[in-house]
Amino acid sequence: MNTLQQHILLGLILLMPFLSKGQNQNLPLNREFGLVNQKVFNGFENSIHTSFLPLNNLSINNISTSFLSKSEEKFYLINISKSEKKPKNFFGWMWRSFAYGNLLVVDTGIFYLTVDPLFNIEIGSDSEDKSDNSLSKNTRGAIIRANVGSKFSFETVLYENQMFLPKYQTDYVKSTGVIPGQGRVKRFKGNGFDFAASSANLSYTLNKHLNFQLGTGKNFIGDGYRSLLLSDASFNYPFWKIIGTFGKENQFQYTKLNASLSSIARRDPGSTGEALFKRKTMSTHYFSWIPAKWLNVGLFEATMWKTEDSTGTKPLQWQQFNPIIGVNTVTTGFNDENHTVIGTNLKIKLPFKAILYNQVVYDGGAKYGYQIGAKYFGIPNLTLQAEYNNVAPYTYSSDLPLQAYSNYNEAIAHPSGANFNEIVGIINYKYNRVFTQIKMNLITSNLTGSNIFISENQITPAIVTDIERELTILQAHIGFLVNPKNNMSLTIGINKRTEAISALNIINETNYIYVGFKTSLRNLYSDF
Repeated sequence: MNTLQQHILLGLILLMPFLSKGQNQNLPLNREFGLVNQKVFNGFENSIHTSFLPLNNLSINNISTSFLSKSEEKFYLINISKSEKKPKNFFGWMWRSFAYGNLLVVDTGIFYLTVDPLFNIEIGSDSEDKSDNSLSKNTRGAIIRANVGSKFSFETVLYENQMFLPKYQTDYVKSTGVIPGQGRVKRFKGNGFDFAASSANLSYTLNKHLNFQLGTGKNFIGDGYRSLLLSDASFNYPFWKIIGTFGKENQFQYTKLNASLSSIARRDPGSTGEALFKRKTMSTHYFSWIPAKWLNVGLFEATMWKTEDSTGTKPLQWQQFNPIIGVNTVTTGFNDENHTVIGTNLKIKLPFKAILYNQVVYDGGAKYGYQIGAKYFGIPNLTLQAEYNNVAPYTYSSDLPLQAYSNYNEAIAHPSGANFNEIVGIINYKYNRVFTQIKMNLITSNLTGSNIFISENQITPAIVTDIERELTILQAHIGFLVNPKNNMSLTIGINKRTEAISALNIINETNYIYVGFKTSLRNLYSDF
């Protein structure tokens, strides 16, 4: 257990005597798990701020589920409710734990604790890989969640992993030093990778207007598959977050997020045996307004603060704690040593069970991006989604590479970085416990201006050559949901990827077919 988790556990023990009955948990940040939740929250008569994820259970109230099918309503209630009370005998407990509940449940009325295993056992083969490497994933872990009264919740998650990945993912790890969304790795048995990951979260709700969170994890801003503002594509980071909800029918929500982000470049050697990584901090403001049940407007601002230089750690800057959106943009600008990115998020709900959504991001000068998308859920058990993303060259970059819009050597917005356009189409269908997803990404990018760690001021125009890269990615799976409470499932899937760089006469193909048994409570992206 790391230091942060020890502090969180100590806080849990100290706060237990002062809290009262109820439930207060963040919903898992996983797209497929949350599809039925999003269908409910985006119902035309429901007014929920859906754009800053993960959502907390206490923000979900006055909800109508009348438009759901019986199957959908059942899974929605499982997602947001406590496990059933302890069965009368051992066999009842075994069946509940395996098929529809948490493995271990402690419920005293005031104190509610659940423990579940986490795993991903996957075996596959890439028919395009002539090296005949055996591909597999072996993830083991656990999640512990607790509610103490109606105001306080705690969660900790641990993962241990060994993986042998398709060639394009292996190449990515070798070039970046990190596995997508899961941090640094060490080599394992030749071409494999060994790594661990953990996250934790404390949530305290003072009253119906204020929620405070402290932890290590991920956040996501938007209503689409991708986010151009803040996504969960990079590794976990320490953060604190304050969420204020106010106004008639809670039509306003204001979120202040401060995070400590890391590079994988080490500081100069010091007194410790292994030098620490160079770091920066990020302060984010997000204002969400629901002027009508069919409309949600969001304003976004994030600033990367330079916290160290060649002389060591810099003095703390008071602006990091500034609670007012817009002030940091005025005082820092877009490409100073403190790097600010701003944007908007828009969602329109249509009366025929569909939404339109849009994002705009601006990073100064000619650096910008936009997203346009739609979701349709008017047919029971079915969700359709289409999305277009476009980002201009050098967006998210900074003249100081450490100050790029990044964490752990990865973008914290779109995984493709900048100078690209993307079309995404997704079909999800779920009937009782059988589910399927078909997703296609068409990405065209230009290698010039796509790397967010290289700014336009670091390039000599005379030697720049535009090189276009085209990606076609088809990912599909079908599965059986064993336990909806922890999203345990058996799946069979395919990841078919073609990369073409015509100017360099390069074509790389992947045809990965796999079988897996896993619990899925987070998003991990392999469509890049």
